Amino acid sequence: MTKELVITEKISKKICQELMLGTPLVRIARDKDMPSLTKIYKWIAEHKEFANSIQDARRIGAQSYIEKAMDELEHADNRNIMVIREKVQLAKWLASKLISVYGDRQEIKQETSIEIKWTTDDKDIIDVSTQEFGITDIKQS
Repeated sequence: MTKELVITEKISKKICQELMLGTPLVRIARDKDMPSLTKIYKWIAEHKEFANSIQDARRIGAQSYIEKAMDELEHADNRNIMVIREKVQLAKWLASKLISVYGDRQEIKQETSIEIKWTTDDKDIIDVSTQEFGITDIKQS
């Protein structure tokens, strides 16, 4: 009977540290001291806190990957420029998906509250926006 490998704080931290350095999860799982990729994915599916840690580590790792690609680009020559360009493109794509600062999507926040007020002959302001009217169904024609 084989011993079931359980997630520990040490393993979780090691996986997240490697991801933050830009190391792909596939490569991390190849390490003899690490669980298999299948096991890691199973833990991600079963443990929400671990899944959140992995996602955060991947965001940081994307930034690390960008910085590595920029460094390689600065030191590129005509023998490796095409490979480096591909790495830069991958870094840009990762950043656009994982790091909101680099994303193409813009978030628009809109306040949808409506305030209705009117004055009477007595110059009293009546604010009806905060009153409850008991209307449960409004149909538009």
